[in-house]
Amino acid sequence: MKRSCLIALMFVALLSSGHALAAQKIQVTTSDGGSVVTPLSQSIKVNDKSSLHRIWVMLNDPGCPVQLENAGITTAYGDREYLYRQSGTFKASEPVVALEVRYVLYDIFGDHLKTLSATSVEDVAADTQLPLSELGRWRGWENEVAELLTVVAFVAQVRTINGKVWHYQDKVAFWTQLRRSSAQSGRWDFLPRLPTT
Repeated sequence: MKRSCLIALMFVALLSSGHALAAQKIQVTTSDGGSVVTPLSQSIKVNDKSSLHRIWVMLNDPGCPVQLENAGITTAYGDREYLYRQSGTFKASEPVVALEVRYVLYDIFGDHLKTLSATSVEDVAADTQLPLSELGRWRGWENEVAELLTVVAFVAQVRTINGKVWHYQDKVAFWTQLRRSSAQSGRWDFLPRLPTT
């Protein structure tokens, strides 16, 4: 009985250290995502009296064949609908045939709004930098557009030309590194709550 408890404890410790090692690899970068104001026309704007700027947080795993640069979501209004548009670029370190980028959206109070997913099934050569805007856009709602403050972007999956599929590390590793970076920088204003999606 004692031996099985000891083995279980060692297994849990090994898993925990694996999470810690994985989390140390994740690179967290923040950037200014622009004003929270979304123009509807020349005279009508959502959040027209706000000075807030959106915060873009990129999580890049150095082991991933695709890296994000200045990735985030902008909001717009056109054809009588609100839109979420991708911004930034991605670069493949080896030839890939498909990839998925996820954007986790948080409101001004750090609550999870929604998660957007963009999947591209297209051949991308090694060392090619491409705009994320070509991967698609989504419809939004006025209240979401008005409340959106923080966007966390990361590559979720990649399929290489050789058929190898890379998956992002578990949520715990990503969010642990995000929290660690927040604590080190002394900035908690962009820190969202742990997502459930």
